[in-house]
Amino acid sequence: MIRNLFIAIFLLASASINAQDVSFGLRGGPSLTTLGGDQGGGEDTKFRLGFHFGGFVSIPVSETLDFDLGLQFANKGAKNSTGNSSSVFRNGYLDLPLLFNIKTGENFYLLAGAQPSFLISSAAVLGDGENKVTVNGSEIRDLWKGVDFAGVLGLGLKLSDKMHIQTTYEHGFANISEISDQVYNRGIKLTLGKTF
Repeated sequence: MIRNLFIAIFLLASASINAQDVSFGLRGGPSLTTLGGDQGGGEDTKFRLGFHFGGFVSIPVSETLDFDLGLQFANKGAKNSTGNSSSVFRNGYLDLPLLFNIKTGENFYLLAGAQPSFLISSAAVLGDGENKVTVNGSEIRDLWKGVDFAGVLGLGLKLSDKMHIQTTYEHGFANISEISDQVYNRGIKLTLGKTF
């Protein structure tokens, strides 16, 4: 399935290279992420502040519709605390947002689509009061599945011909835990983008 997805993306991008209005750019900004399901059901699990950055290609489909293909690094995870004990999970993903950009006015647009993600790093900060230790490597990475899949909805504002700002909500549908049946990524991104 992953191989077929990459082939489809490559063919779509290749077919669009000769299109006149194809644009390229960079995007990045802060994000708030947490874990839903078994990890996110308790009131002790909180959002943690992360970041994301990467590039994108915007391919016009019609006057009011573009297809945005992105590639970005995203820092995700969650915070959890019980009494004096706390834990912070930090997972680094390579996100591949595949979004339809629907123009709803001169400067506003809606975003909707899917996002496969691939885990590339993982760490945990465990603590009891002031004593904290960071654990990374295979011990932590083996707790998480290597692939995630999310739906994305968002709203954007075109600031100028070359600049835009957007916010998106990501709702993971694939269980990302190797030790539980129901753990899902959830996140909100605030993104500033520049087109070249």
